[in-house]
Amino acid sequence: MVFFFAPALAGLVLQYPRRFTVGALTGGYRVATDCLVELRDVWKRYAYGRGWVLRGVELCIAEGQGVLVTGPNGSGKTTVLKIAVGLVRPSRGRVRVAGLPPTSSGAKRLMGVVLHHSLLYDELTVRENLEYYARLYGAEGYDPLRDEVVEALGLRRYLDAKAGELSFGWRKRANIARALLHRPRLLAIDEPFTGLDDDAVGALRVLLEDLVARGVSVIATSPQRSAEELLPGFTHYTIRDGRLVHAEKP
Repeated sequence: MVFFFAPALAGLVLQYPRRFTVGALTGGYRVATDCLVELRDVWKRYAYGRGWVLRGVELCIAEGQGVLVTGPNGSGKTTVLKIAVGLVRPSRGRVRVAGLPPTSSGAKRLMGVVLHHSLLYDELTVRENLEYYARLYGAEGYDPLRDEVVEALGLRRYLDAKAGELSFGWRKRANIARALLHRPRLLAIDEPFTGLDDDAVGALRVLLEDLVARGVSVIATSPQRSAEELLPGFTHYTIRDGRLVHAEKP
């Protein structure tokens, strides 16, 4: 399957496989769920005796569903995202990605992750970073110059710049390209629009919406409720007293 980005990225074409079934991703093992990402009764606290950051979180993200989690700083929204992709372990509860533990190699191959802080190596150029991660992901034949996401985000002119010398916004763009270079089935992106200029916000909004339209699951976080206006097709949650709840329409 090929998928086409909307007008802001006209002419851009990415290659994605056909929609998959969860069972097909687990070696044929049939998983009794429609959730690509599943959190069941997830609780989290970071130290014994301290309060709970998350309380009984329930979340199911289907194939091709976009989820936006908003809330003030410290509310636990990034913790939800990190637990979903296996970067933080829950204190109790169950987490699965395609029926697999999120820390398993099978689940990791399905994910692309963009955190608020950069995962690029500062001493390497953007090109070297992307080629390095392509080798880790097993993306044979990857060429940053032929990567449509690199082009769409305006990164070609910065391919030979060291990552540590880029502004926050340009590092964010490079991290998005890194996360998508192996064409994951799940994109987890923390505060996607923070630090981006208006043009980049528009391009990224179109990118996220088109990923969802073509069957990729996306979980995003934001401290601003205004992110809901940028991603109207996403299911919007917020966190109240550690519990994940559907956000009320403004």
